[in-house]
Amino acid sequence: MQKDSTDIANYPMLLATQQQLFDYAVRLRLNGSLPSNPYSLCGFYQMYDPRFCEEPKPSHSYIGLIAMAILSSPERRLVLADIYQWILDHYPYFRARGPGWRNSIRHNLSLNDCFIKAGRSANGKGHYWSIHPANLADFISGDFRRRRAQRRVRKSMGLAIPEEEDDEEEILPINETEQHLS
Repeated sequence: MQKDSTDIANYPMLLATQQQLFDYAVRLRLNGSLPSNPYSLCGFYQMYDPRFCEEPKPSHSYIGLIAMAILSSPERRLVLADIYQWILDHYPYFRARGPGWRNSIRHNLSLNDCFIKAGRSANGKGHYWSIHPANLADFISGDFRRRRAQRRVRKSMGLAIPEEEDDEEEILPINETEQHLS
């Protein structure tokens, strides 16, 4: 595996120098001395040292994040930009990330049967995305499991599914599902 020459972690001396500079800045801020109890600085370090400011990674899958974004809309449909914005607003973890997570969102929208295009957007740029009616009840209850979602879509469309997977309760056809959820 080739090391990324731009990654500071590949240069231990730079890391040590960075820590020394940070400690020096802390001493200056505290009038030249560090407290005897290093744990008393934890709050200070968390505020000013970027290494301590990382947000926790969301516990939900991309399917779950997309579904929660769409369900937050009164019309239960969103354009791609609004899905991105909802995720950024609710999960600061993604603010410090590069564009890769956006690629993952697009990939999940187009790959998973549980998401469907729901018409062109008002400005004509792009489509609205919605949740397939066969998955709506599960997603509303917080169940974002991928296999179950795919199985429900296939069964509602009358497609064959393996016998061992057919142990769920009765799955209603699409039009009946919409009537029950209204």
